[in-house]
Amino acid sequence: MSKYGPALVSVALSLGAIVGYFSLLRVPLIRNHPLLYIVAFALAAAIAAVAALRAPRWPSLTALAISLALLILGSYFNFVMAKIPQSLIAARVGQPAPDFTLPDAKGAPVTLASFRGRSPVVVVFYRGYW
Repeated sequence: MSKYGPALVSVALSLGAIVGYFSLLRVPLIRNHPLLYIVAFALAAAIAAVAALRAPRWPSLTALAISLALLILGSYFNFVMAKIPQSLIAARVGQPAPDFTLPDAKGAPVTLASFRGRSPVVVVFYRGYW
């Protein structure tokens, strides 16, 4: 392997992680678990760091900069920007649920208040897949 081989492997691993993530975006295991490509970016950064120590020339340093930038940006996006914001109206244990209106199976509107005092109500939130 040439002295710039590890630098090329580092860039290929980083770009492969990006391509792999976007091509498998419809797979919930990949989409919902960003740790897989964050680890790939970290591995690419480690390989580029070793390449930069062995041959501190512009290809190795560029590969290190690319890998570190992708690691930082990917981590920031997935662990800071993609967090679900706190709800201002979150229900607490023991508090009555806030009233809402939703369509039933036939499309007719049903309110939660219409069931108060009559019968127990179970509300199920099904997120589904994107």
